[in-house]
Amino acid sequence: MIQKAYTETSIGQCHYRFHKGEGTPIVFLHQTPSSSLMYEEIIQLMPQNTCIAIDTPGFGMSDDISGNPNLADYGKSIIEALNNINISDFHLLGHHSGASIALHMENEFNHMVSSLTLIGAFLATKEEKELMKNQTGLDWSPKEDGTHLLNAWKLAGNILGAGGNLDLRQRETLDAIRAEASAKQMHHAVWGFDEIEALKKTKTPCLILCSEDDVMYPFLNKAKACRSDAIVEIIQGKNLEPDLDAKNISNLLMEFLKKI
Repeated sequence: MIQKAYTETSIGQCHYRFHKGEGTPIVFLHQTPSSSLMYEEIIQLMPQNTCIAIDTPGFGMSDDISGNPNLADYGKSIIEALNNINISDFHLLGHHSGASIALHMENEFNHMVSSLTLIGAFLATKEEKELMKNQTGLDWSPKEDGTHLLNAWKLAGNILGAGGNLDLRQRETLDAIRAEASAKQMHHAVWGFDEIEALKKTKTPCLILCSEDDVMYPFLNKAKACRSDAIVEIIQGKNLEPDLDAKNISNLLMEFLKKI
C-alpha cells in the first residue's frame, strides 16, 4: 500500500508518497512538470522495497519555493525532508530534472547515497543547452481565453508522450498546470547546472537509463565517457518512462541493486 504524508522543511511543507518494505530505502525524484504520482506503478512493482517518492518544492502537493532557486536549494530541501523522516542512507533515482537534482545530491551528500539511477539525464554541454533552450517555446502560463489549457494538454500528450493514454495525459496536464510557475524556476536552475561534470564526480554505483525517443537521448552517448563503469540501458516510454515502461525499469533497478 502506498501512503502519503507531509514533513516540514525550511521552505515549507514537503509532500511524499511512501511504501514500507525492507532494506535500504529507494528515493525517487520526478521530472518537470510532473509529480511523485509518476512513480506509483514502479513502487507497486517493488513491494519488497522501502520506497519514497518526493514532490519537489513547487510541484505536486509540496509548497512552492520563492525567488530564483538553484539545484542546491532543491537538494537541501529534499535532504531536510529525508532527515525529518529518519532516512540517512538511500538509493537515489531521478528522472530528467530529477536526475539533475540527484546528481547534485550525490556530489554533495555522497555519504548518504548508496547508488544512483538516472533516467533521461541532461548530459549536454553549455552550447547544447543554449541551443535547446532557444528551441523550447511551449508556454502554458494562464491566458484569458484558456489556450494555456490546450498547451498543457499538448505538452502532456505530444511532448511528454502520454498520447492516447487519456488517464495519464489528464494527470500530467493537471500536474503541469499546477506547476506552471515552478517549471520556469526549475528550468532556470537546470540551465545553470553542469550535469556532465557532476556525473564525472559521482562515486556511487550508477545505472543510466533512457528511451530512444526521450528528448535527452541525443546526450546519452556522453554517459560512458563520464562514468566508464556505469550500466547504460535503453528503455521505452518517450519522456514518461516511469509510467510507460514501469515493469522494465523496476526489473532493471532490482537487478542493479542486487549487484551492489
